[in-house]
Amino acid sequence: MKRFVLFTALAGIALLLAPVPAFPVAYEASTLHNAVARSETVQDLFFERWDKIQEKELYFDWYGKLNWVNDFKINTVNAGSGAKETVPMTLVRAYGSLTLNYPILGGYEGKDMSERLSGKAKKEKEDEEKGSGPMGLWKPNNLIVGLTMTGFHYGLTRKAEIDRGAAGNESVTDYKYAQFFDDIFAASLLYRPYFFIHAGVIINNQIEPNDDGTMDYTNSTDHSLRYFVASNLLSFLNLNATTTKDKLEAIAVGVKVNSLVGSFVKISPYVPVFTVTFKRLNLYNDEPFDAVWVKSAAGKSSVMDDSLKEQAALDTLSFLLTENLFGHIFLSGYVELQRPTEKLISKRTNEEVAFALMREWYASIGYNFLGKRADREGRDLILAVGVSSLWDVAIPVHRERGSGYDLMGGFASLNFSSPVVGAEIKGAYNYAPELRKLVEIADKFMIEGSFYVSF
Repeated sequence: MKRFVLFTALAGIALLLAPVPAFPVAYEASTLHNAVARSETVQDLFFERWDKIQEKELYFDWYGKLNWVNDFKINTVNAGSGAKETVPMTLVRAYGSLTLNYPILGGYEGKDMSERLSGKAKKEKEDEEKGSGPMGLWKPNNLIVGLTMTGFHYGLTRKAEIDRGAAGNESVTDYKYAQFFDDIFAASLLYRPYFFIHAGVIINNQIEPNDDGTMDYTNSTDHSLRYFVASNLLSFLNLNATTTKDKLEAIAVGVKVNSLVGSFVKISPYVPVFTVTFKRLNLYNDEPFDAVWVKSAAGKSSVMDDSLKEQAALDTLSFLLTENLFGHIFLSGYVELQRPTEKLISKRTNEEVAFALMREWYASIGYNFLGKRADREGRDLILAVGVSSLWDVAIPVHRERGSGYDLMGGFASLNFSSPVVGAEIKGAYNYAPELRKLVEIADKFMIEGSFYVSF
């Protein structure tokens, strides 16, 4: 079933890494071995895609994304000399999803395919979603059920030369070290604007190579299962929760302010869309891959019994502003505040970590070269750039320059979208939303390509 998800939804075979704490510039695990953080990442990607599905009112969506990070250094031992060596590799991350929706009662507004493909009435629908249309929030649109399969795969590659004798040398790409898979299987029910709900399972796996270097994808050395529910009520209230078999792991409550206010009074579509979200995530668990100890370092080690491990959550409060000016200019700004629920001790210094109040901020601007045609034809060509900053306890472990807990960075992207197909290319360096997915990419350039087919 896992292979079906990854192949069908374009998350082909990529590879990964094993932590060796010998060199400060080489790989040490933080986010990657943390199934809690990886589960949050794959859920965020799931929600990000579903936002597009609902925005474009899709019945079918096939989406794939490949991400490369070059010069990802790994500590290894030379088989001939026995000496430790730092080997540069390429980190590859593959993400894919497949969503099928079926209308039980009615369908999306503009269900006539010619109207959907032409993008007619898109502006009217946006006004209603913001609460400024003639029926505001209270016009029922549809009852739709959906199924989604999602896969996210991490891995490392290295190029090698093979001597073919008289035939010359051949360059091949080799897959190395442990590989990590995070999959989501989810069912959805939409009755907009009254509610929608997603419910499903998150499956986390770590696959170690066999002694002969081959990989057995059915033999997971670290398997975990989580359950999640994500819902929206009356278009303005988001309620999300993630649990394991025996405990609540994460909870989030968000309010879409424009939709809330728009249910009572008319709001101009030119007012920026404002969203406030509170989240609690049990992120720190005294695991070997954590950058901190919870409460105290006394008597703790990487081989301590699970019964002795302590936990701390991270509480965050975020504010998101987005704006679309005349179909040409897209603006967004984000600020996230943070507070841990317990004292945290750095494993590097054995001192208490003084948490910064601000965990993350970013700002971006995009320009749509197609402008007004986007409303008429449902097509966009958007060039975007952005800057950001992220504070994280693991950044000093992975950064290649400096020693602080925060990093500034940015991104640039070019995105084309149409009613049926779309693609994006993106480059980033220390961009906060990407660092949150995998803090190990600190001070490394990243390039990403994505493609979708939907209708």
